[in-house]
Amino acid sequence: MCFRAQLFLFFGVSILCLLTACDPPDSRVQSSPTYARELVVYNWVDDMPGSVLDAFTREFGVKIKSVTFESQEEAVENIRNGKVYDVAVIENPFVPGLVAANRLAEIDFRQVPNFRNISANFRDLATDPGNRYTVPYHYGTTGLLVRTDLIGNAVTRWADLWDPQYAGKIAVRAQPRELIAMTLLSLGYGLNSENPQELEAVGSRLDQLKKSALLVEVDTPKAVSRLLSGEAVVLLGWPMDYQAARAANPAVAYVLPREGTALWSDNYVIPANSPNASTAMLFINFLLRPEISAQLVNEKHYPNANEAAYAFVRPEIRSDPVITPPAEILRRAHFFLPLTATGEVLYQRTWQRFLAAIPPSRGNQ
Repeated sequence: MCFRAQLFLFFGVSILCLLTACDPPDSRVQSSPTYARELVVYNWVDDMPGSVLDAFTREFGVKIKSVTFESQEEAVENIRNGKVYDVAVIENPFVPGLVAANRLAEIDFRQVPNFRNISANFRDLATDPGNRYTVPYHYGTTGLLVRTDLIGNAVTRWADLWDPQYAGKIAVRAQPRELIAMTLLSLGYGLNSENPQELEAVGSRLDQLKKSALLVEVDTPKAVSRLLSGEAVVLLGWPMDYQAARAANPAVAYVLPREGTALWSDNYVIPANSPNASTAMLFINFLLRPEISAQLVNEKHYPNANEAAYAFVRPEIRSDPVITPPAEILRRAHFFLPLTATGEVLYQRTWQRFLAAIPPSRGNQ
């Protein structure tokens, strides 16, 4: 089954399974005197609750050192360059390149027995057949947060970001793949296009956007503050952004554009140069306990692939259409796929063109 079909099956069919799953017996790795004293976990800013990390430390005596990245491209580059991490969070499209470069360690599932809790529809994807290198984590959409109290409900498409009336009020993050993808969709092209002519058109269109875009922090509280203050009226963002913004201002809407939403999916991986692979697998197994996975969902508002966790997820989160989009939205969804080596060069060139002429006053403040 192709990658797109597998993911669509997961999003479109298995949601009911996730919502009604039973809690299987927990499989826990027994205490061992060989645990590392510290694990370096490489992740998005503010992605994993401190309460979860503290619980792991209390139980196993292993300290967690959190190191953060601003984009997947940054994370991949650092792993490729040999920087040392014990566990990292990597999206599906970036996995094959790291595997080909021998930068990921194989998962010993004898040490991760809680992998059994992962939905069958989220395993064995084309980006990592047999899950030799990845353990599925969470997934979500990319959409637009809109201040409807300031501009109404007129924003419905990616193309609306280029409407002159919003000039200077559009907030985006330095996320190369997402910005290029939504620009492709705004032009009617495929989300993963590597067509040189289409990417040239994307570059020209991003030239227009960069003249007035606000380049904001990846960190949710900082990015959302720009929306809540009114400095921005539209923020390209994610469900966690929406939950934070909506709590402060009920007029904030989360729009999945008509051209289709982008769906992403993260995984836990262990870099090949980790000196603590066994303890890293202990940590991943801990994160796959149903109650711990549910805690991640309840605190961060992203659904995850652990179907045993949903018995512990709060009902209002399970039923939230922003967190778990309805089938009609998923039918218009687009999935990020790995780029070829040629595609990576073209995307990098397009992204550098975007960055080159951003006025300093429009960047992060």
